[in-house]
Amino acid sequence: MNPPGWAILLAAVGFCYVSGQSSNGAPPNFQCPVHQEVSPCVCNVKKNGLDIMCEFTDNYHINKAMAVLKGKSGIVVYYLKLRHNNLPKLQSFIFLGIDIRHLTIHNSSLAVIEESSLSSMGIGLTQLDLSQNSLGSVPSPAFKNLHHLLILNMNHNKISVIHSRAFEGLDTLEILTLYENKISTIEDGAFKGLAKKLRRLNIGGNGLTAVPKAVGHLENLRKLELQENSISHITEKDFEGLVKLDSLGLAHNHLRTVPPRAFSHLQELNSLELDGNSITHINPDAFVGLEVSLQYLRLGDNNIHQIPSDALKPLHRLRHLDLRSNNISYIAEDAFTGYGDSITFLNLQKNNIKMLPSMGFDNLNSLETLNLQNNKISHIPEEIMEPIVDTLRVVDIMDNPLLCDCELRWYKEWIKNLKDKDDEMMQKKRTVCTMENEHREYPVQNMPMDRMNCVGKNMERTSASSAPTLIVSALLPPLLMFTCL
Repeated sequence: MNPPGWAILLAAVGFCYVSGQSSNGAPPNFQCPVHQEVSPCVCNVKKNGLDIMCEFTDNYHINKAMAVLKGKSGIVVYYLKLRHNNLPKLQSFIFLGIDIRHLTIHNSSLAVIEESSLSSMGIGLTQLDLSQNSLGSVPSPAFKNLHHLLILNMNHNKISVIHSRAFEGLDTLEILTLYENKISTIEDGAFKGLAKKLRRLNIGGNGLTAVPKAVGHLENLRKLELQENSISHITEKDFEGLVKLDSLGLAHNHLRTVPPRAFSHLQELNSLELDGNSITHINPDAFVGLEVSLQYLRLGDNNIHQIPSDALKPLHRLRHLDLRSNNISYIAEDAFTGYGDSITFLNLQKNNIKMLPSMGFDNLNSLETLNLQNNKISHIPEEIMEPIVDTLRVVDIMDNPLLCDCELRWYKEWIKNLKDKDDEMMQKKRTVCTMENEHREYPVQNMPMDRMNCVGKNMERTSASSAPTLIVSALLPPLLMFTCL
């Protein structure tokens, strides 16, 4: 999973720094220098200050533009964006005397940040983006005076080790992202000084083989992203200090089992991502401690052979259960007993399910979305779906070997509600079934009812007010595959 863009990071904090004066006490100056003075950089006036961008240039021209800005009294640079440049070193005092609030140095071959290059920016700087450069280590001395920094983005660099006290001085930092570096070692005191304010930490896309002990000191952390590492095991002690954690991402690691009480200290955890591992076994006590907090659980793309009902039963508030792309071939009658009454979203696509249990859905009293796409199901009788008909708004049964039989009459009538809708994607690929005696496929909408000799109970639902409308999606991503009318 890709990290969010810088714009989303800014929105996550929701911070807008507006001041009636510049950081040096002079009245704010929102007037751009003459274009020729800062060329090839470009300056625009924004509501809160100047927006200056320097792209595809070098150290000489950037230094020249900064020298011009230093000569302007009381100037406020709300955004300074240095992108796609040849800037291997950030020289000492390059920004001295310039009031900069948001600084971006992106994709500019930056490998060295001298200690005094950022020291003059401690009063006003709130957001610093150093992503996609060539930094081999955290430039700790350059950060130590940035006492108002809220967001630090160091994604896509070449950092391999986070040393103790690497971020000392950044005592107001709320978001720290180090996605896709080469980090294999994080020393125990690496995040010392950040515990008071840090809310989000992204160390995904690195070379970690275990949850670093250093994260346990971040007692106010709300979101921890450890996806796309090489973590092969987790223990109860790994998350012991994260008492306020709301979201934990462990997707795309090398986990094979989920041990007992692994998350027992995370009693405020709302979302847990374990998809894309190699999990074959989930201990019945794996989710102890999450009984009243966990609502979103992602277990897709693993090697799970049956719904882990024993482990899931304590989760009385579970709303979203994703078990896509596993090896589940059988759903027990009591698979959702004891916890299913709060589930609104159930994803079982891309498994090996052949039959649906006659009473398997009886406990899913709140279910709105059911995805059974790409299994081996041939029959879906109305009696099986009846317990969830009143709440179910979306169902996807595409890419199954469905037989055109009388059991599908109810579904055909629901699909008819789509016939006048302008849904280009739907028109390209529809749910189909096979007439065995003809060896021919039909769209479910066009089953030849006159040749099917259906008798007995009338399962058709023709009243728009008596049943929800179903839209079957063809090509949308797994978590966004439905549209409700």
